[in-house]
Order: sequence, then structure tokens, then C-alpha cells
Amino acid sequence: MGETIHRNFQQSSAAEAAQSELLAAGFRPAAVKLNAHQVDPASVSPGSVFVDNVIDNLTPGGVAVAPAAGPASLLSVDTDDDEQQAQAAAIMARHGAMEA
Repeated sequence: MGETIHRNFQQSSAAEAAQSELLAAGFRPAAVKLNAHQVDPASVSPGSVFVDNVIDNLTPGGVAVAPAAGPASLLSVDTDDDEQQAQAAAIMARHGAMEA
């Protein structure tokens, strides 16, 4: 039975690579949808910038060990059956996908 699976990617380039591999594997272009997550500049308040600066100064080891930012892209794939679902999930996992 068909199902749409969704996976997040930390880097847009990884999502784009997964998208390319899915298309090369025979998935229909209309079934593979890539959406970049957008940050609304209006949602970044001066208070959140202050908190980020404080946390940056208190995080031992700097930004490299700080929690990762939110995902950069969401890749959605419409599958026709369980076999396609497993194939799509495996392809996306190879590119570092996280369950949405």
C-alpha cells in the first residue's frame, strides 16, 4: 500500500543528493518533493539573539559541541508499496536523513 514518507536533513546538499539518487533509482519526479526550511527573520527577536550569545559563551568547546541547528530541508517521497518505501528510506538514510 502506498504511503508518503518524510525525512529531515541537516544540510540541503545532502537532501539534494538523496533526491538525485531517488530519481536515478526510478522514482517519479512528481513523487519526490524537496522543501527547504525557511527561517522567518521576523521571528528572530533581539532577546533570542542575546540568549544565543550567552549560550555560546557558556558552551565549553564552542559551537562545535553545541546542539545542532534545526533541519535545513525536508524530503518527502510518495511510494506505491512497501518495497518502494524501504528503498526510499534506505536511500535517504545513506544521505544522513532523520525521521520527520
